[in-house]
Amino acid sequence: MAQCEGKTKKGDRCRRDTQTESSYCSIHVDQERRSRTLRTEEWDREAIMKAAVGFALVGAIFLFRFRR
Repeated sequence: MAQCEGKTKKGDRCRRDTQTESSYCSIHVDQERRSRTLRTEEWDREAIMKAAVGFALVGAIFLFRFRR
């Protein structure tokens, strides 16, 4: 068995042995899930820009329409 790749609260590497199919021990399995989701998540820049432009337009319309 290999050493766990998880980090302790102090930031040190965990000294426990890993589970059979994982590279993390039973305590740090949640860190494995988080690291896997962070690697697979990517930002959709085009969708973010469309949303930002939409919010800006709605804000401008609201500002010019209702200001007195």
